[in-house]
Amino acid sequence: MRRLLHLTLCLAFLQATPAAAQTALTDLRGTGDPDESQDTSANSDQTGSNSQTNPTQSNVFSLRDTLNAAEAETGSSGLGANGRVLPIRPFSDRIAAVSRAVPVGGGGNEDGVFDGDTTFDAPEGIRLGSFTLTPQLTMTTGWTDNTARAAGGTGGWLYRISPDIALTSDWSRHQFDASLRGTYTGYPDNSDDNDASVSAAANLRLDVSAATQVTAGLAYTYSREEDGSAESTSGTDHVQTLSGSLNASRSVGIIAATASLGADKNIYTSDGGTSESGRDNTVYSLGLRLDGNTGSMFAPFVDGALLLRRFDESCTDALCEKRDANGYQLRGGVTIASGPKLTGEVGAGWRIEDIDDDRLDNLSGLIVDASLVWSPTRLTTVTAGLGTSFEATDIDGASGSIIYSGDLRLAHAFSDRFVGETGLGYSYRTYEGVSIEESTLTGFGGLTFALTQNVALTTTYTHRRFDSSQDGADYNENSIEAGLRFRH
Repeated sequence: MRRLLHLTLCLAFLQATPAAAQTALTDLRGTGDPDESQDTSANSDQTGSNSQTNPTQSNVFSLRDTLNAAEAETGSSGLGANGRVLPIRPFSDRIAAVSRAVPVGGGGNEDGVFDGDTTFDAPEGIRLGSFTLTPQLTMTTGWTDNTARAAGGTGGWLYRISPDIALTSDWSRHQFDASLRGTYTGYPDNSDDNDASVSAAANLRLDVSAATQVTAGLAYTYSREEDGSAESTSGTDHVQTLSGSLNASRSVGIIAATASLGADKNIYTSDGGTSESGRDNTVYSLGLRLDGNTGSMFAPFVDGALLLRRFDESCTDALCEKRDANGYQLRGGVTIASGPKLTGEVGAGWRIEDIDDDRLDNLSGLIVDASLVWSPTRLTTVTAGLGTSFEATDIDGASGSIIYSGDLRLAHAFSDRFVGETGLGYSYRTYEGVSIEESTLTGFGGLTFALTQNVALTTTYTHRRFDSSQDGADYNENSIEAGLRFRH
């Protein structure tokens, strides 16, 4: 492991040295485009000029042509996801989400924004008719001082296998995106702590006219609940979510209106495969959003939704707590479209779920959501996210829980081969009706070096700290990993 880390540092130094001089002159964001600078260089060559483009910086600035909408990260689900064992999402997922947040008729922020990845080994993909299939596989090994991610956990070696497949259409109009990701983490010395996660999504956008779009999406996720979470004490270990959405957007003058339908099915099972039907539920939503479509840097928006939460198991006796709920949420905020410099959305509001059982308090609270991308230079990108989620529970006396999460991540390209990334995330979970609070702090740093046009070396260090109001549930974890990423 030490030899591998020493090799990484040596390669980083060799690559960073020529890049540093170039960065000092060119990494400040200007009004020019990298492609334009290449064209200018070509024209200068024709007129006898000796100016040259540094090959270590060529193509390092440009984001891939089409972001996969099925991979978009909304809110803050990449770091500090309290109560769930989830991998850190790729840096570019936040950029994809921000591109989708711009109202109909607005522009995205793909041009000139560094997406946090090496470009020397940028995937070409496999052509399948009018689609491009992009396969990727990352395999790492390392060590953690807490394989169980729980109080009293012991250390041990780990290995992680993470396949990633993306499918994107190449149509002149409309767009179809699909994504399939999985992660399996094994602990040879503590096999009971092995865990896995899966996420699959598909998104279809139909451009009915220049002012009208219809989008539909399906998504599936599987993850395991952390042993330290209050929910895991009931024997529930596995969470599956199936989501569907249908949106229709239209611009009319200075207003863009979006109507939406959604459904989220949540299924909880124990290790033995037994369904914890006390928590199984479906949330239905009907919403309307209005955006100011003025073309200005800051555009206001308001949205509202009617909500229905229905549990699979209905109460049949007086002792049962019936948690079916009707509710609504209202939110307002602004979208920010300052070209490639700063783009995103910030919103706040209130949500309430009126529980049928009078013995339970209503599940209500503040909503804060944000997805921002700041590009201070063409070699550096900073992303920030805030998210709020309302979760069901079967803990006696509790109406449910509210999770507030936020993260801040920074990526920098030392060259087209060598990229560094660091991030910090925090989440806070509070239960309505019972005195249980949980918080998770996550920090990480990683380096990626492209060895060839298909293989890259990756290293990551992660620190996690979990605190709970329940006695004996607190824990810390430190892990370090290194491995290879393969892609076509």
